[in-house]
Order: sequence, then structure tokens, then C-alpha cells
Amino acid sequence: MVNMKHLLLSLALLLSMAAGATRYKGTLRMASGFTLTDVTVSLDANGDLTLYRVKFARMMPVRVDVLIPQVTLRGDSLYADGIVPTMKGKPKQDKIVTELTGTADARTLTFRCFLGGKQMFYSGHNIPLP
Repeated sequence: MVNMKHLLLSLALLLSMAAGATRYKGTLRMASGFTLTDVTVSLDANGDLTLYRVKFARMMPVRVDVLIPQVTLRGDSLYADGIVPTMKGKPKQDKIVTELTGTADARTLTFRCFLGGKQMFYSGHNIPLP
């Protein structure tokens, strides 16, 4: 039997995605130990996942927006492998996204992946769009 709460959350996510992207705010953590808090991520109905103003190491001199296009969405699950992300609007072949798995619903987004061979984790909660 389908859990009604789960079904309603999934429907809410789909409705919000139909109107645009769902935004989340949370923590990005690299396997190296580097952690970045208050990271905004959006997920749209096409599966485009965008990380805003991120960096991946303490000594990284600038923050960038990273678009991971066409993540596969199946119910609450996210999947991607072999995706070339874009940064500053340019494809970054050296930062290929592999083994991305996660979940998204109307309240939370969590995923893990390898970005250019470096393991990354994200966990966030829904924030209202302005």
C-alpha cells in the first residue's frame, strides 16, 4: 500500500517543479573533509541540478555556479553517470559527474556523487522561492 504522506509529498514536489525549480539550502561536504554551509541548490522538472556559489576546497579562490544537466528523476530518486557539468556556462570535461544517487521530495534533497573523481555529498531542506 502506498504511504499517503509519501504520495502527497511527491505530488507537492511535482507541482512545484512544474511551476519551476525547487530550491533547497543545505550543506555540501567533500570527502577530503571540506564543508560548505548554506549552499543553495535547485532541481527543475527536466532534472537540471544547479549548485549556486560553491567551491570544493578551502583554498579554491572563487565560487562558481555548477549545472549538472539532465539528472534522471524516478519518483523520489535521482541518478546520473557520465554527465559533463557546466561552470560559468562552459562544459567542464575534467569535472565529469559520476555515480550520482540521491533523493528529492518537497522537503529535502540529498545526493552524493563524484565530481571530477572527488566524492561530494549534499543534504538540504526546501526553501520558498522569492
